[in-house]
Amino acid sequence: MRRWTAMAAPLAMALVLFVPGTAKASVVWDGDASKGTGVFALIGSNCASPGSVTVVSDDSRGKIFRFRKPAGLERCESRGIANNGQKYHFVNGRTYYLGWSFRLSNPVNNHAVFQWKSYGNHIQNWPVVLKMVDGKLTMLQRQPNNVVHTPWSKTITATNWNHIVLGLHLSDQTTGGWVELWLNGAKQTFTNGSQRWAARTWDDINDPKWGVYGADASSVDNHLDDLKVGTTYADVATSSEPTPTEPPQDTYPAWAPGTPYTVDAQVSYDGRNYRCLQAHTSQTGWEPPNTPALWQEVT
Repeated sequence: MRRWTAMAAPLAMALVLFVPGTAKASVVWDGDASKGTGVFALIGSNCASPGSVTVVSDDSRGKIFRFRKPAGLERCESRGIANNGQKYHFVNGRTYYLGWSFRLSNPVNNHAVFQWKSYGNHIQNWPVVLKMVDGKLTMLQRQPNNVVHTPWSKTITATNWNHIVLGLHLSDQTTGGWVELWLNGAKQTFTNGSQRWAARTWDDINDPKWGVYGADASSVDNHLDDLKVGTTYADVATSSEPTPTEPPQDTYPAWAPGTPYTVDAQVSYDGRNYRCLQAHTSQTGWEPPNTPALWQEVT
């Protein structure tokens, strides 16, 4: 019995040390081009000949990926990510940050440079897309029933290098997930005045797709570098980008009576932030803490 007790003590200590949920932030995937195209789970028919995904040399960056979509081809994309030859499976309920730098040979209108794409028994097709529209990098967000929002767009010089970080909290609830976006180290504000867009971001199976989709009549090269997926912003930010501190609580416009609010509008009240659950015109007595049917606290 004494021998068993002596052995059990260190075993119990080991179990304590490895309790699930205590893991720290980490890089989920490093898509460095020096590792070759095997960092992507699949290319195949996503970039059929004469399209190609190859590793090329850049004078200032070294090895990078080039996604080449010739005119007449609909797409040249990768699908999913892989570690040591094994496809990584994203998980509903978790938070991920996807970072990459890109440069386009042609900023032609109406082609996607990134898709958070749905597979399996899906109802959204693509919950989030980044595409070029009239010289602007544009984020589209698709909800169930083919409800498409355009939460953000910004004019960029697409033929220069731009760095993107896309934060995704995955949820299959209508507004249970969220999207955050950084462009060249600056966190972006969406059309509803917030920096976090509430949305359904999980659709049975989802994978990231980088490359070029659309603009069938044009030739487009999308050059990619700094590809990473992590569990925090710092995991995927480039060395030149500052790591953001936690935002102050009063991030959003102050709640006020007599104001029409739409679903997903965000406000601050008494040092806390809230998201609108039902469209309404506010009135005295309907302050966010007093009306949980209208407002949900954002932490």
